[in-house]
Amino acid sequence: MTHPQLDLPTASVHSFDDFTRLREVVVGRADHYTAHDADPTWRLFYFENVAPHLADGQRQMPIPQQIVDELNEDVAGFADALAGCGVRVLRPASPGKDAEVSSPWWSSGATPPLNVRDNAIILGETIVETAPHIRGRIFENDHLKPHFTRYFEQGANWLSMPRPALAAGSLDTAYFDRQGIDVTAAMADEAALPIDGLGLEMVFDGAQCIRLGRDVLCNVANRNHQLAYRWLARNFPDLRLHRLPGIADNHVDSIVVPLRPGLMLLRSPQYLQFLPEAMRGWEAIYPPPSAVAEQDYDALGFVIPTASRYIDINVLSIDENTVVVNSLYPELIELLEQRGFTVVPVRHRHRRLFGGGHHCFTLDTVRDGGLEDYLAT
Repeated sequence: MTHPQLDLPTASVHSFDDFTRLREVVVGRADHYTAHDADPTWRLFYFENVAPHLADGQRQMPIPQQIVDELNEDVAGFADALAGCGVRVLRPASPGKDAEVSSPWWSSGATPPLNVRDNAIILGETIVETAPHIRGRIFENDHLKPHFTRYFEQGANWLSMPRPALAAGSLDTAYFDRQGIDVTAAMADEAALPIDGLGLEMVFDGAQCIRLGRDVLCNVANRNHQLAYRWLARNFPDLRLHRLPGIADNHVDSIVVPLRPGLMLLRSPQYLQFLPEAMRGWEAIYPPPSAVAEQDYDALGFVIPTASRYIDINVLSIDENTVVVNSLYPELIELLEQRGFTVVPVRHRHRRLFGGGHHCFTLDTVRDGGLEDYLAT
């Protein structure tokens, strides 16, 4: 079998924020996204969204081909839209087939490299591979290795957090415990083996960070995240890390999205208390309610919303005045246009079914901004 030749990077990585001019980006792909493998790590990660929809013990959840085809159409349209804005678009290597992954402790179905924001983060001129929460994603970054290798050859630094074993007992439930939420059902039917003496280990996603030049905000909701936060602090002493104390169970990019210095998209005022004091003075745009009805998937027999109902806040900035927004959220488009933004509407039909929006689908590797001090007081 032959595969199309990948476009390769043209420069080294340089990305300190999420809003200055975007030059080069990796857009994920959903080839062979035929099922969710709902092992305990998957159930716990998506617990707040999927718990009401999961039957006890249900592990394999096939995804109807119609949904997969439409997802691929929308992701391709997204990549084309970015290219039309003058952004160089890179794509991960194709999985080529449905795949199983395993370790001495567990086995799981592999997740395709769609939400590439999660397992890596660019901190300035360094690629950081993070430590996945979900077993099926443990080798996902292999699909990005052709690009990471070229970036390294062109001068980028390249680090990896310690790869988590994700054995039985590796994950901390403290975030849910503090709220009185019982997640024992998510951990039931655990077939993985434990590692004696290991306990909780480092686990963290790139989408738990908000990059603001010299400052990086990190959501730390449990012991797994705290270990990763310490790793980041030791490896990036020149950055100012800000610990967000459990603003969410994991990702934050459908809660707070900086649009430019001094202006952010914020889910609601209740989240201001979690932000650094200097950022609480920023102007906030609060997304309006959407009049678009939730899609009815009953006829297809597939109703597993892995993303929250706020996922359309997950916008991607091309520059400080241009932003990509789901075309199915006209209320937000209108609001941003009223604020002087140029909006690039891009369709994302099944936004709640695959754990991410346009920001999640991307890893922005080259932007114009540098080590700016956006949170100076």
